[in-house]
Amino acid sequence: FLVRYPLSGYSNSALFWLGNAQFVLKNYPAAVLSFRKMIARSPGYVRVPEAWLAIANCQLELKEVALARKTLEDLVANFGQSEAADIARERLLRIKQ
Repeated sequence: FLVRYPLSGYSNSALFWLGNAQFVLKNYPAAVLSFRKMIARSPGYVRVPEAWLAIANCQLELKEVALARKTLEDLVANFGQSEAADIARERLLRIKQ
C-alpha cells in the first residue's frame, strides 16, 4: 500500500499499523523505523503519542532502557495530556536506572 499509494491520506495509518505488525513479529528495529517515519511525515497526526509509546516499548524489548526512559520522558513532555503520556508516566515509575 505504501509503495503503491505513498501520498494517500491513509499512509500515516498504514505506517502506524505496519509498525505494530513489526512489533508483534518481534522485528523491533523495523518497527521503530516505521513509527519514526510516520512521526516525521506528520508530527501532528493523532496517533503520534501512541507511536512514541510504541517506540519506547521497542527500546525496552531491545534492552535499551536509557533510550526508552528518554523516549517516555519526551512523550510526557510533549504530549502530557494524552492517554499515551499517562501510560508513559506509569512505565517511568517501573523502569529502573
